Amino acid sequence: MKNLIILIVLPFIIWSCDTSFEIEAEEREIPVIYGVLDKNESKQYIRIERAFQSNGTDVFQLAKDPNILYYSVGKASLINPATGKIINGIKVDGDEIGFQRQNGFFLQSPNILYEFPTTDWKLNPPSNIIFSFESPSLEKSVTSEIPIIKELQPREGVPASPLNMGYDRIISVGWNNSIEAKVFDLVMRINYQEKNNQTNGFFVNKTLDWTLKNNFEPEIDPLKSNFTFKGIEFYKFLGNTLKSSPDIQRNIKSVDLILTAGGVAFKEMLSLNQANYGLTGSTNIPRFNNVSNGIGFLSSRLKVLRTDISLSSVTLDSLKNGIYTRALKFN
Repeated sequence: MKNLIILIVLPFIIWSCDTSFEIEAEEREIPVIYGVLDKNESKQYIRIERAFQSNGTDVFQLAKDPNILYYSVGKASLINPATGKIINGIKVDGDEIGFQRQNGFFLQSPNILYEFPTTDWKLNPPSNIIFSFESPSLEKSVTSEIPIIKELQPREGVPASPLNMGYDRIISVGWNNSIEAKVFDLVMRINYQEKNNQTNGFFVNKTLDWTLKNNFEPEIDPLKSNFTFKGIEFYKFLGNTLKSSPDIQRNIKSVDLILTAGGVAFKEMLSLNQANYGLTGSTNIPRFNNVSNGIGFLSSRLKVLRTDISLSSVTLDSLKNGIYTRALKFN
């Protein structure tokens, strides 16, 4: 599953394979599980580690020991309740398949993940997938039931193409989704060309991502969602982000809309954390956990794109001559 991490705070969406759990436990060994399933990906990846008792040893040293951090023996499975099929995971090194681990507290290499093919439920996903992990060192198997997001579809014509982002216009972005989708990230990808007359003078294709909204929760209809923004914000974003120079020229091409939905575990975790922020909140943020006989975070996500949305003549004129972007030299 490309970009496995999305976030534990949902920038749905980055993908790292990091955990944010304490690795030191009292009295007993505790499995630590992290993963996000996406039916559109051909393979799924889940990280399985363990907490441990330090016995006076420096926990920073223990966290760098692969024999302690990872299970040497264990069976990880994804079970499709609709068909009864069991998909067994195989151990892979994330570094070898493009999932580098972020620098931090834990061991960098090896970067062990469990890989699962999506063949059994890619075309007809069930409502839930069951995760299970067993190891001789554990008294009970570790389990979690993961609701799967099955549907996410941009609503055609919302917004219309060509897209008119006049300064005073309210732009609507609409989409249809399944009940399993609880929280959303929405990004506009701006496709443009740029050349610098002091270098080679050739136009180069570039993209710029503008985050319209993170952690958006529909308030009215959970199956038919809508987000709005003011057209003027588009120009303000470009003016504050792109470098202006008399030597740089640009051409705008189109925009894409990237929508990512997160499952119920994302919403519950975000609500749990937000409830403890602020002046009257607790100084300790509760740990979210949806894993039985262990600790961890397992959920699903789904990403869809609406690409090559053209821009109206009003938008092109505002890019070229407007107060926020005229110094950027869009033709």
